[in-house]
Amino acid sequence: MILLVTYDVRRPGGIERLSLQVFEQLQQLGLQPRLLATRHLGPGVLGRWLGRLWFLLQLLWWLPQAKSVFSMHVLLLKPLKLRALFPALAARPLYCWLHGIEVWGQALAAASRDLRACTALAASSTFTAQQVRDGLPACPPITVVHPCSDLKFPDQIPPPGLPLRLLTVARLDAGERYKGHDQILDALHLLKQQGDLDPALRWIVVGDGNDRTRLQEKALRLGVAAQIDWRGRLSDQQLIEEFGRCSVFVMPSGFSIDAAGQATGEGFGIAYLEAAMAGRASIGALSGGQQDLILDGETGWLVELEISHLAALIRQLQSDVEQLSVSGSRASGRARGHFSAQAQQHALRQLLVST
Repeated sequence: MILLVTYDVRRPGGIERLSLQVFEQLQQLGLQPRLLATRHLGPGVLGRWLGRLWFLLQLLWWLPQAKSVFSMHVLLLKPLKLRALFPALAARPLYCWLHGIEVWGQALAAASRDLRACTALAASSTFTAQQVRDGLPACPPITVVHPCSDLKFPDQIPPPGLPLRLLTVARLDAGERYKGHDQILDALHLLKQQGDLDPALRWIVVGDGNDRTRLQEKALRLGVAAQIDWRGRLSDQQLIEEFGRCSVFVMPSGFSIDAAGQATGEGFGIAYLEAAMAGRASIGALSGGQQDLILDGETGWLVELEISHLAALIRQLQSDVEQLSVSGSRASGRARGHFSAQAQQHALRQLLVST
């Protein structure tokens, strides 16, 4: 039995969805996975602490029975130090999944001891794997295991068309402004100032959060609010439909590490993959996990963080339906060939067999 430790999978987050993917893949590999997830047992602080206690009690029960343990987040390695209570577990494999900002920059230094205690590591992207190798001497071996899409797209999807319909799918969170909403607003404003903004262009913004009001007010101030449709949170089916209606996906989420060591950027960016599965190219930032999927000028575009670069690309795409179609088709082929559930299972098997 392999014990898979993760966060509350009842939540719709990316790590939680990925955890369920990994659980299913481990089942198909015949490894008898046991999913152990954190959860609140009631409202408020009391419910949170009761949940933590219940989680620790379950760990104490299941750890001695596990032939190996797989943590889906570096922070979950801390409660797994309970393994020290059972000397026999020292020889059993311990794995951890590396996503992105939780192991970039200063965060890597804080997690270094826990990561070195692992037998092997899985990374969502080549970019994240390299960041950890560069910053962690004596790093355990890392296997890149890409996430795959949970959304089920039809085999036949109409090609992208004009007028240009941009789509962004991301949380509107004040703590995650690196996602690129401000850059897109500024690029649209620059095009309008230059007289190059197609009045028929639309930007569809999917997602919600505590930064939505500020962004809407900024759109009004810049004079581009009429071209933006704020959709909020959507169901999976609604999201599939939006991907199929857009011309191009855009999320210029930039990688950076500030003076304090705080990192930003995409460890992989599942939304880029979902766009590709729908036959749509993506616009992403030059550095980050999205580089595994987006081949600049082929399956999409990787742009510098300067607003003028994004504005110039939008200006070009406003009248280039052929490029949108060709790049979207290439993105679909790459996604279905290299980022499928079968490819994920093969990489997981390599990770587990190598140890």
